[in-house]
Amino acid sequence: MRELRVTLETVTPLLLHGADSGKNPELRPPPFRGVMRYWWRAALGGIIGDKNLKGLHELEGAVFGSTERASPISLRLREVDIQDAKPKPYLLPHKNIARRDGIVGTFELILTQPRHDDALVWEAACASLELALTFGGVGQRSRRGYGALRIVEATEDKVKPFPTTKHAWKRHVQRVSQQAIDVAMRMAIQTQGEDVLGRVKNLADYPCATSAGMMRLYEWSEPTAMEAVKRFMRQTKKNRAFGGVNPRQASPLWMRPIQTGTSYGLLCTVLTSDLRGANYDYLENFLKALGGEPLKVKGWNTL
Repeated sequence: MRELRVTLETVTPLLLHGADSGKNPELRPPPFRGVMRYWWRAALGGIIGDKNLKGLHELEGAVFGSTERASPISLRLREVDIQDAKPKPYLLPHKNIARRDGIVGTFELILTQPRHDDALVWEAACASLELALTFGGVGQRSRRGYGALRIVEATEDKVKPFPTTKHAWKRHVQRVSQQAIDVAMRMAIQTQGEDVLGRVKNLADYPCATSAGMMRLYEWSEPTAMEAVKRFMRQTKKNRAFGGVNPRQASPLWMRPIQTGTSYGLLCTVLTSDLRGANYDYLENFLKALGGEPLKVKGWNTL
């Protein structure tokens, strides 16, 4: 078996729940598989374009399974030092509204794959894990800073511990993005030929990494990760560009706190798609108004 063991530490509480929804938080594999799949799809979209849905489903299913085939990648979690978050986190921390149970601490994520299976699929799984943990989080409110995790150590060289300075984060974003782009391109060509490659000419039906995407890094001097989250939330205003509840629409903007020296800032990423109420000019202006530094990744969010 190929095996990757990653030691993870919570940066902000994980809001993960089982069948009882708002009670008894559980550390379970499905949410992790879900975000890995989401970010792998986003990477593929920037490689094969917005029209080849059949090719997208084939490449996505090769790694994470489909109704026709099981995934060759297994994922397990092992608790190391997990405890309930105290006090209970607020869903809206900038307003101290709606407490939820959460999890904090350290745990291990284990990926495995039979060695007779495609090694490129293994690379894709590792790349999607780094994408998911670098740009987003896991669980409820992960687009707004909750469920952020730090890679402490990993047993495979391609997966690196997370940085702790602004300049190191810039290099990390470049490496993780380029690695995912490279793997997605090689897998697409291997399975469907070079003709499958294409650009997203219009907004796609699903979130994907395109030339319209936006990344921005903020070196704020907040003492904790949650203070950085609160600062961001205090400056957001109700607008359909951020998604909504009625009708329910997930936000295209992912925000996660990052350590920059002895303090915390943010990494913000927009994945574009043709959603109701989409207003990417508004989002771009909003992110610019917060300051920070734009990040450009060739093949990801710039031509």
